Amino acid sequence: MSRDRIVRVATLLAVLGVAGCASVPKARFVHPEFDFGYVERVAVLPFGNLSPVRDAGEKAGRLFITELLATGAVDVVEPGEVRAAVEAVLGGGTDPTTEQIQALGKRLGVQALVLGTVTEFETVRSGASSVPVITIDAHMVETESGATVWAATHTVRGTTFSSRVFGSGALAGAEAMRRCVHELVEALTS
Repeated sequence: MSRDRIVRVATLLAVLGVAGCASVPKARFVHPEFDFGYVERVAVLPFGNLSPVRDAGEKAGRLFITELLATGAVDVVEPGEVRAAVEAVLGGGTDPTTEQIQALGKRLGVQALVLGTVTEFETVRSGASSVPVITIDAHMVETESGATVWAATHTVRGTTFSSRVFGSGALAGAEAMRRCVHELVEALTS
């Protein structure tokens, strides 16, 4: 094989590796008439967990708060304050009604609530490696009407280019979760 052909094949493999990135495209909804400039302060409710990994929802929720704060786009209510309000308004429930969303908004002084669930967090075999697969579903509701103004589902498969080509270099579960949350917050703030 000629040197030029080897370079072209290597370049093609690199491009395919980048194009075949570990993230799966997200399903995303943005309310066409909502003015996100109105949102200055939000509360992130405790995330649910449908995965077999203990505390995955709690970890994802905390990462979401940190990533959201890092954008500088909004102020975020402290988790302890949110838990107390959720307990008082929902009494331990997890899926608030419109009236409960409005009550939480008033109690916490927020224009929006973020709700989320880790729907998948498992390890699968990929060639010689085991890689984490994480899916998080999140949505934002505005607290005046209780309407959903943003929603997204995002999946990250914890592989890297080197793990796909050489069978090594898979991301750890925690890093794959951080990437998944980061990309969800990016989808919210972009």
